[in-house]
Amino acid sequence: MTANHYSMEAAAGPAAVECRGLGLTRRKKSILQDISFDIPQGSLTGLLGPNGAGKSSLLRIIAGLAAPDTGSVRVFGQPAGIEQLGMLSLLPDRSNLPGWLSVREWLDFAAGIYPDWDPVKALEVQAELNVSVEPAISSLSRGEEARLQLLTCLSRTAPLIILDEPFTGVDLISRERIASAVVGELADGRRTFLIATHDIREMELLFDRLILIGKGTIRSIEDVDRLRRSGKSVESHYREVFA
Repeated sequence: MTANHYSMEAAAGPAAVECRGLGLTRRKKSILQDISFDIPQGSLTGLLGPNGAGKSSLLRIIAGLAAPDTGSVRVFGQPAGIEQLGMLSLLPDRSNLPGWLSVREWLDFAAGIYPDWDPVKALEVQAELNVSVEPAISSLSRGEEARLQLLTCLSRTAPLIILDEPFTGVDLISRERIASAVVGELADGRRTFLIATHDIREMELLFDRLILIGKGTIRSIEDVDRLRRSGKSVESHYREVFA
């Protein structure tokens, strides 16, 4: 698929995300152009593309933190915006955690500000990700901080999880723990994941669907199983599209 408008196969019930004709311009520079796709519920979709492709801008629009100049986004059938923030949990590409707090203090604070915080789930994910609650956030390594951010995301019951470059600067063990936690969350099919990443090999076997974006336009949307049946891997298809 190589046009600017795509539609994924219909899933049961409303799509987790529906984007239609999104366009965004900043300082007279086109960031996104005619972005259209659906993400079925219960899937893990990889949003892949080079630096500057528009991935983070697109995720912010889906999360309701920014508005497009043209087009629309619906999250579980409702217009994206601050009213839908309870339906999704976002891990941003840059840490926004308060460094002056300890990990324990941050988790206690998060439990108070997120109405959908699940304390039992928080303890389970904390153990799985091996997050220590004693250190100050400012003293954490990049990998430790990434695991804490994911812990914060997954401790909520929001049905849509959006991760923006969760592996950037993260050590091998942290990558494995993050990937394992994502797999665990997909097991019951109640969560939908949209992950923007450069680390294709780390997530190659986990993706259900791919959205490839370059220079602000959709370059390809693929079902990963179908891609594999054609004899291609995620990495080889990425190279083919962006070579």
